[in-house]
Amino acid sequence: MTTIACLHAARSNIEVFEQALTTLDYENVQLLHRVESDLFAQTQGENGVTPEIIASTRQAIEALCQQADVVIVTCTTLGVAVWEGEFSKPVLRVDATLAKIASRYHGTILVLCTAQSTLESTTQLFSAFIPGDRLYVELVPRAWAWFNQGDIDGYHQQIADYIQQRPECALGCIVLAQASMSGAEKRVNSTLAVLSGPQVSLQAALDALQ
Repeated sequence: MTTIACLHAARSNIEVFEQALTTLDYENVQLLHRVESDLFAQTQGENGVTPEIIASTRQAIEALCQQADVVIVTCTTLGVAVWEGEFSKPVLRVDATLAKIASRYHGTILVLCTAQSTLESTTQLFSAFIPGDRLYVELVPRAWAWFNQGDIDGYHQQIADYIQQRPECALGCIVLAQASMSGAEKRVNSTLAVLSGPQVSLQAALDALQ
């Protein structure tokens, strides 16, 4: 049995990843979940992601490495702890797997976030894979308030409405950078590819074990 561990900032992402796993045609794969909502909450203050938060996140990641074959950090804010970290098992950032896939598309790539705390790190990450003249990283206004209220349907609809109301331009694909945004793509009426993290990162985790 292959075990993929997921480090989340929100408990609601457990169901998102469990559902994503059912869409992949793999047997003998199970998910192990750990939620670090308190760590994420600390990043929402004025100091953002501090060295202490990075150290605590790395400790949580290594603890999961002892229980699983591969680890996915599903939170784009806490994901910065993966960089320059040394772990005993493969560790993936959900947004890094998205950036690699998005870089294969031609044209301009639109990357959407909903949490202000992840905007800077997401921009830096995607810029490492996609030239700046082909990259837009934007914050969906007001969406995060819906998420914090626990209204996931309203949250996803806010994201979809933003995409639909955005001025037309030649895009190669749209990326929903945060795992919590997965589900909004079903509400988007577009011929463009809309990429979300759970399926992409789970597949990348399994590929990392090959």
